[in-house]
Amino acid sequence: MYLNENQALLLTPSPLPQLCEASLPDYSGHGLFNLAVSLARVCGSPARTHYPELHLPDGRHASEVWAQYETVVFLLVDGLGDHFLTANRQLAPNLWRDRVGQLSSVFPSTTATAITTVMTGESATVHGMLGWFVRDELSETTVAPLPMRERGNRALLGQPVIDRLLRTLPMMQAAQRQTHLVTHPELAQGPFSSFHANGAKVHGYRELDELPGCIAQAASTGSGPRYVYAYTPLLDRTAHDFGIDSDESRSVLARIDAAYAQIRAQLPQALIVVAADHGFIDNPSAHQIDLMQHPDIHAMLRGPLSGERRAAYCHVYPQFADTFGAVIEARFGHALIALKAADALGSGLFGPGSVDIETLARCGDWILIARGDWTVRDSVAGEDAPPMIGVHGGLSADEMRVPLIIGGVN
Repeated sequence: MYLNENQALLLTPSPLPQLCEASLPDYSGHGLFNLAVSLARVCGSPARTHYPELHLPDGRHASEVWAQYETVVFLLVDGLGDHFLTANRQLAPNLWRDRVGQLSSVFPSTTATAITTVMTGESATVHGMLGWFVRDELSETTVAPLPMRERGNRALLGQPVIDRLLRTLPMMQAAQRQTHLVTHPELAQGPFSSFHANGAKVHGYRELDELPGCIAQAASTGSGPRYVYAYTPLLDRTAHDFGIDSDESRSVLARIDAAYAQIRAQLPQALIVVAADHGFIDNPSAHQIDLMQHPDIHAMLRGPLSGERRAAYCHVYPQFADTFGAVIEARFGHALIALKAADALGSGLFGPGSVDIETLARCGDWILIARGDWTVRDSVAGEDAPPMIGVHGGLSADEMRVPLIIGGVN
């Protein structure tokens, strides 16, 4: 279901008093969502015409400029926040030179949500991919949509659950251009990528230094207009392990910049657009709330937390539905904001579109949004949750603001 033209004008999240200091997503023309809409139009995908496009710095709609290019390459650098790029611009002179501004990420500011938006041209309100973990109410399980496994025992999901997760028409399937996906082979082979890249030719690479050549190969395949979507997860993985404010992350940034320079050199006539799904903050161990250490609160939940450590969805027992937020605020008000899920959806925080019943169910009853550099988590049997220094998913500017980089435009 889609918005009509009048509804589509209402694209700015309504102010919620609890989020007065948050960096809210922009769906009106300056966000990753709008970039996805523009890319869909460049590819001739017909279904997203009622949403606003990305506004370029000169005021034009992106597709007005980009459609003239026979080859359009979109490189998504997982985890590249605009603050991180700006602070380390001396390590990334090529990316910095072609940076034309910044974009808002989506909410939550996380890979599963943002990439689904990029590959469908729809917001989380419609596609329902609300984070790394998603609650499937019919099976009463919490699942990870990207690897398509249950939380805890990591069992592969059954087809009915997969079908409920993958229900929004992919942009590539309806594209009028040739479409290509450049990613790691293990990522391309799963149900998530197979569904969203339906109709695209897949090109696999393993090491970052192989990425430019793989993109160039994809861009030279076939004839006629083509769209190449490329993805690198290296910065995201490094920042989770070592923190975004680390020498390891800065080293990866320099390598990505070198790869970008090679892509520009190999494809001088192509349009090359670079953006990210989210940025990062670092999470000190003293600011990690483990609900397993608060059994009275955890006992109010009828299932594990889902979403992200910076934006967690709480499915609570009916008798606690009205009081859960007050309990959270009383104990963790310094660290967490408790929002009624219905209020968050109604405010437009997740983006435009008609709220699907699956999205409504996945949001649960309450959403916990972390303040500052705090996180919240729980655990389930069989889970070996890795420690994370770098985190994302929340509404800080470092997480929500990503760069817009455009190469190949005179």
